[in-house]
Amino acid sequence: MKQAANALAAEAVDMLGEQPVAPGTLVVGLIGPGNNGGDGLYALAQLEDQGYATAALQCASSVHSDALSVYESAGGRIVPYSQDNQSLADATLIIDALYGLGYRSGAELPRIPRGSRVLACDLPSGLNPETGVADDMVLLAERTVTFGAMKSGLLTGDGPLVTGEIIVVPLDFDFSGQTPQTHMVDKQVALELLDAHRSWRDAGRHKYQRGVLGLIAGSSLYPGAAQLTARAAVNCGVGLLRTHVPEDIAPLLAVAAPETVPLNDEQIREALSSARRYLHGRGAKISAWAIGPGLDSRTPPTGVIAEVFASRQPAVIDASGLELVPAGPSEQPRVLTPHAKELRMLLRRAGVNVTIEEITADPIRWTRWAALSYNAVVLLKGPTNYIVAPDGSSLVVSHTAPQLATAGSGDVLTGILGYLLSDSSLTGVNGLQTVSNHRMMELAACAAVIHGQLGRSAALDVTVSASKLIERLPAVMKAFGF
Repeated sequence: MKQAANALAAEAVDMLGEQPVAPGTLVVGLIGPGNNGGDGLYALAQLEDQGYATAALQCASSVHSDALSVYESAGGRIVPYSQDNQSLADATLIIDALYGLGYRSGAELPRIPRGSRVLACDLPSGLNPETGVADDMVLLAERTVTFGAMKSGLLTGDGPLVTGEIIVVPLDFDFSGQTPQTHMVDKQVALELLDAHRSWRDAGRHKYQRGVLGLIAGSSLYPGAAQLTARAAVNCGVGLLRTHVPEDIAPLLAVAAPETVPLNDEQIREALSSARRYLHGRGAKISAWAIGPGLDSRTPPTGVIAEVFASRQPAVIDASGLELVPAGPSEQPRVLTPHAKELRMLLRRAGVNVTIEEITADPIRWTRWAALSYNAVVLLKGPTNYIVAPDGSSLVVSHTAPQLATAGSGDVLTGILGYLLSDSSLTGVNGLQTVSNHRMMELAACAAVIHGQLGRSAALDVTVSASKLIERLPAVMKAFGF
């Protein structure tokens, strides 16, 4: 408990960011029964020792007696919540130490002033730690310090909307006998995954060695999608972008992304053939494909699209491309990137009837069904991203931003992931070697982290649109070592 309190107090100091303590700073703890309240009281005692003014509001009939004794010895004072509401209005920071894992739906929750800065102890009060369902009066946290391990409810359902930034403090719990359901990928893990195949020799590569991405996208119905994906890939730093778009879209794309080179049906077939023969024809060999943004899904997957689906070159398939990709076994390493409604469509095409509500309640389960049905890595987009391989292994990315829920944002993600898949220094393979599903899953998670960081960066000082995301891509990519 004292280890947890140490971490909680440290995060409080970090959020306050004031050394020495500024006059008028007040930290208020909402103290519940049991160990969660004890964590809060021990943390308040540490803050008292560091010179912060604190107040503890008792929100239950009893509190942790040992922790209360330590807090009072440090100079703190606890009063019933019903007798002191003014301190909440005066609080610089509120520590939510009410219920933690012991919360039960319907329990009374205090009202806090709108706009309060809240640091949650283990999880925001009002959030179910298993399902991620939150009560209407849940205490919205700016930051959550959770102990031992990540709880699924922090990442599922309402969790990402109420937890803020999540800090995991391992403590000394022994999980050696446990098998995690999934692994979380944050910025630090993404950097490690991206560095896995990098070499000092990368500095000497020419453009064809930096990744050649083939983009099949666009229609008269959605002329902007192909432009957004193309601009995103270019701003990521792709070596060469070859684009296959309808004739009426080509002039628009040439203006939006003049670095791109057109790719016709014959050149696509030549590129596929040269890849099989280890030769280069007139069309430079394509190292990965991005398929789907803005396509007219009424067109069946015939011709060159069907031939690309039959190739062994990795591909990210998004938007209308998801309606065209065939289910079942395939030699092509693929990443499908649906949101919940598109995942329902994919599952129904594979004979699995499910509702959006069922997908939202158990996203990993249904993403695994899709990964198995389509023999592909599936990235389920949303407030939390779930990335699952056909063998059932899974990753989760909560490093995102709500501002990414805007038109064209998914097209930007497709451009980012397409670039990552095209770069052999990241996939670790050349020629006819097939990229493993495990590596495809890792790079999909990295793309989701980059996309999330992009949203956070843009939201700092502008309202977010897909075009604004693309403008910031070079700086964000540089932060990830590109």
